[in-house]
Amino acid sequence: MKSPTRFHGWSLVLGGALTAALLTVPAASAQPNRFPEPQPPQVQIPGGGTELLRALLDREGIEPIREFDANKPLDRNTIVISIGLLDGTDWNDPLQHVRRVIAVGGAALIATDSFSRVHEHDRDPRTNNPVGWFHRGTVTADWQNPQHTYNSRPDCPIVVPVSPDEVGDAPERPGRVWNVFRGLKRVVTNQPTYFQERRFRQEYQYPLARLPKSSRASADENPNVSRAINSPLFAVGGDGPDWFGNPGFSFLAMADSSVFINQMLMEQNTDNLELTLRAIEYLQGPDKTRTKCLFYENGRVVEKFDGLRNAMAKPRPKIPPEAMPNLGGVLGKNQDKLIDAANGFADQLQNRDAIHKMLVGEPGSERERNSAANWIERTAIVASVAVILFLLRRLWRAKHPQDIPPAPVTGAGAASTGPPGVFDRRQKELVRRNNVYEPVRQLTREFFATAGAPENPGPQMPDLEISDAVRKPNSLRQALRDMWRLAYGPPTPMSAQRWFELEPYFERLKLAHTEDKWRFVRNEV
Repeated sequence: MKSPTRFHGWSLVLGGALTAALLTVPAASAQPNRFPEPQPPQVQIPGGGTELLRALLDREGIEPIREFDANKPLDRNTIVISIGLLDGTDWNDPLQHVRRVIAVGGAALIATDSFSRVHEHDRDPRTNNPVGWFHRGTVTADWQNPQHTYNSRPDCPIVVPVSPDEVGDAPERPGRVWNVFRGLKRVVTNQPTYFQERRFRQEYQYPLARLPKSSRASADENPNVSRAINSPLFAVGGDGPDWFGNPGFSFLAMADSSVFINQMLMEQNTDNLELTLRAIEYLQGPDKTRTKCLFYENGRVVEKFDGLRNAMAKPRPKIPPEAMPNLGGVLGKNQDKLIDAANGFADQLQNRDAIHKMLVGEPGSERERNSAANWIERTAIVASVAVILFLLRRLWRAKHPQDIPPAPVTGAGAASTGPPGVFDRRQKELVRRNNVYEPVRQLTREFFATAGAPENPGPQMPDLEISDAVRKPNSLRQALRDMWRLAYGPPTPMSAQRWFELEPYFERLKLAHTEDKWRFVRNEV
């Protein structure tokens, strides 16, 4: 599988839910007129992996399996997915498992841009010619045509769906497979190849999508030489009955693995995520009966689908404060009756004055009078102890005044910064007061000075020049304003906890300056 070296970096960030979320590297940001709030925990995943595809399978209740037993019949409620390289031998061959599961009415998806010959499920590859093959060459398209390429990148052609009406032997009733690409105009590829068919039959029944008319393919023997190829075939598929007359198989084959990688699913203004959701729905079957999946990534079986389960889980609704807790089980079914019985028992105790009689005796009795005197005596003792503790606390505070102690007099020749020990006492006092504003202000001023800020600047931040590589320049600009206000604005108390929250954003601003993503504009004299 190719590395996603184009678009927005090597890794993506998933935070919260997959709203289709999208996972981009977090940039420095801030809300207007205040510092940015702490962000929730984020999950970092590689841009070239299939974690999101597997998470979507997990969300639909599809469980991974480790392998097929060659000596046992397959379950027709099984899906085989192979993303990337198709290398393998014998029963570890992904294509062998694809043919086996299609033969019993299961489902399969192939997405690869590596050379491979493919055969129908009812043909022995050792004695029959292939039904087609994926080429070695890479397809490019006209970068000047925005309908042919994504972001003017020639190696990122946009997929063109094929209508059933365009097929020579058009089906009278188009099957479910035609719904996978229907109406999708922004399915983006990344250095795709193309599929060369010899005939359309069995699971390789229909051409479903093509690449743009301006496509060119690199030659197998020389990647630097390309040739024009008009609308090369990108996707094929089909659905139909199995050998035993059960509901039909579901099959898809696409000439690029990158359409399903994390980065492409999260790329803005594309239909790749919608294509993935449709493909999963199609592979599950009309009643979503297929719930097991053998998943290959570059020829290797992947057994974990739930790596992003917590990040993609739907948030649970908050329980109102007055809501009755759900006890569950047997108690849960009878909790209303239990609460009514408890309320009735409490009413009886109150009406009979049982608690008063049990603790202090009958009204007017000698026991009640003695009990009342005991309670008054105990209350007085507790109040006296509280007053003593309060006075001791005041006395302790009086011995540790809040004002900063004056510096000792040392005579002539003392350093301009004060006598020895003043700085240490000052720092300890700031920490004791939980106010770190002064050292933080000095730290931010030193940073801005090294970043090229003018000498003795005022509260107004100098003009900035932000690189085009920054995706959210306004957020970066606002974050710099907030830090500038902290360095040169009016003094404001700052707790150690607050700086602990702001320090990561400060470090990102420093890193962004190191990477030449922003700088101060020097005014010409």
